[in-house]
Amino acid sequence: MGCVPALEDAVSLRLAGTSLVVEFDGASGAIKSIRNTVSGLDLISRSLAGPPFRIDLKGLRSLESFHEFISEPQADGLRLSWTVGHGIMLTSHVTMRGEDISFRIEATNTGDATIDRIEYPILRGIGRLGGKGQDELAHTHGTGMLFHDPLDLFDIDTENKRRLRFSPYPEGFSGSTMQFIAYYGRGRGGFLIGTEDGTKSVKWLTFFKDREGLTSSVIHKAGVPRPGAGFVPDYAIVVAPLARGTWYEACDRYRSWVTEQTWAQPGPRSRWLREEVGVCTFGINARHDRSAWLDEIHRMAGVPVFHVLGPNWAHYGHDYHNNLPRGRADWFPAVFNDKNLSMIRRNGDFWAPFEFDLLCDHSPGFDDPVLESRLVIDTDELGMSDPGLSRFPFMCAGTTYWHDFHVERDELLVAQHDPDALYYDISVSNLMLQCLAQGHLHPPGAGTAIADAFAAMYRDTSSAMARAKGDHVPAGTEVISEIFISQFEYYQARGEAGPYAPFEVAPFRDWILEGRAEKIPLFTYVFGPRAPLRMDGWAKLSPEAGDLFYWTAAQVLLNGGLLQLNYEFSGLEDLGDLADDSEQHYYRFDQRKLMIDPAKAAFVGEVARTRTGPANKFLARGAMSAAPGVDAPLVSLRYHAYNIGKGDPLYDTQGAMTVPSALASAWELEGTAIWLVANLLNEAQEVRVDGKRVELAGRQIRLIEP
Repeated sequence: MGCVPALEDAVSLRLAGTSLVVEFDGASGAIKSIRNTVSGLDLISRSLAGPPFRIDLKGLRSLESFHEFISEPQADGLRLSWTVGHGIMLTSHVTMRGEDISFRIEATNTGDATIDRIEYPILRGIGRLGGKGQDELAHTHGTGMLFHDPLDLFDIDTENKRRLRFSPYPEGFSGSTMQFIAYYGRGRGGFLIGTEDGTKSVKWLTFFKDREGLTSSVIHKAGVPRPGAGFVPDYAIVVAPLARGTWYEACDRYRSWVTEQTWAQPGPRSRWLREEVGVCTFGINARHDRSAWLDEIHRMAGVPVFHVLGPNWAHYGHDYHNNLPRGRADWFPAVFNDKNLSMIRRNGDFWAPFEFDLLCDHSPGFDDPVLESRLVIDTDELGMSDPGLSRFPFMCAGTTYWHDFHVERDELLVAQHDPDALYYDISVSNLMLQCLAQGHLHPPGAGTAIADAFAAMYRDTSSAMARAKGDHVPAGTEVISEIFISQFEYYQARGEAGPYAPFEVAPFRDWILEGRAEKIPLFTYVFGPRAPLRMDGWAKLSPEAGDLFYWTAAQVLLNGGLLQLNYEFSGLEDLGDLADDSEQHYYRFDQRKLMIDPAKAAFVGEVARTRTGPANKFLARGAMSAAPGVDAPLVSLRYHAYNIGKGDPLYDTQGAMTVPSALASAWELEGTAIWLVANLLNEAQEVRVDGKRVELAGRQIRLIEP
């Protein structure tokens, strides 16, 4: 539905749609207010001066002022133009599109400056919506985080330690996995802010606190920055109204757009991975005999288990101490312990080898063109997002050498060792999609061309592995971003492990422990069965790990994931006189002499049987629904986080976290709805789920048709 733009006076410009009204400063184009007329909420509570843009020029200062501003009413909205320095003119087309506001931005360049980034629109002066205790920010970091009362919670964070000041997209480790955020008053309504970009462009979504309140913006990265070139992002920035004030509503709104994108179409999905395995392990020693533990874990699960074995199978290197293969000759002959593989096959389990997917060391004695095929990333932009990436020797898929190497390596691995799947660590969703190298098969730049090169490499590798096996071979990855859901069937995550794990949600660990932030399943809710299967939990089985284990295991399952027992930075629990040997591992963990807690082992079986039992068709093929409310006592559960690198400040930390003693989720398939309800307590309890009385045995997970 269109609108009638009105220039109400000399200092204000106003557009009104069916649900939103936006007002601009007539002298600068600054966004003075955005009102949700349905809920009666104002996104901007304090009108602030200053233009709504910033232009970053390569090698020059940022442009944050203008010489002239012109506004022109148009049939469907407003045309706003700013004449800035260096021969650059910035033009925005703002339209009311039914319920939404659509912003488009373009820069023309008649000078010789290089436009690197444009930040627009900048929404300053964001304040409270529903009021203290009611406001929530849903963010796609780590596939979904919820922040309570961000105006009170956030501090000024110029160094981006919380990762929300500059949140890169598409990025699964320290950035945005999807293209939206939602700020709302719970139960009142609010606003979705996002982009509708089907081109895989690099951008940053920002939501942060400054001295004036909260600010949100989108920073657009030029795909191929060149002197004298203009820049026209080929997508709309959208502000949409929310009427109910829930993150489910924001996901529903986003899903209506994203599932139509070419890269969001369903990829191959292996039946055994989604329907036959109940839990998984990650990082058990591949080179040395750990068959007794593989057998014990299968016994406790009682159903097939998926084992992602550790990386120490490569002929040379491949560990957590900066030893990496340097080229083709360092990968083969691979060394997998025959007793491990025999035990996996005997038990009817499944396995995948762990690879550092895109990392390649270099030695002068090797002829491979490794250095020429490296990914070149702007370290200044990494400083905005995740400067730790600069230490990794990433390879570029847009080179003949690395594309062919990747295809041939994994085809040979499948042909020689017949794994059921492959797992790629520190992979494409960990990094910024940028390569500035000259001489590659793509132009130096960021976004579409780089993303397409990686997608092509994974497709060609998948085809080669299928030829070698005579069947499809699922590929998995560390973390995920939406543009690669067709390439991968599963991914490793740590967000639902709470304080047990490091990595993607570590910036919010203190807030999670205090109950001021929480992990929510945005990605699963949006994409449903299109989403790769999530491996999460970072679980350990010792009594010393604490009873928060039950909360972690239950929420991974209830959110549709595969509970993961993790042995990367700590050893397997002792089996009688059998102990895992740190000297044989790819990380030198502390020997702790911990045993398996029988109660935790029993709950692993409960989770595994639920995953493969009556709930399986809903978790494997169904869609997540809004979770029912659970009325259950709160309980304080202890944790001990020792499965973390010894140099990490989170290593060996202990404490307690207050959580509900029962959890519930909702799923739907082919018109049938269910609740999954889990009791975290050892004793039976009666709880109410959406007001309905539910009896739960100790540590029981029930499927209920409401």
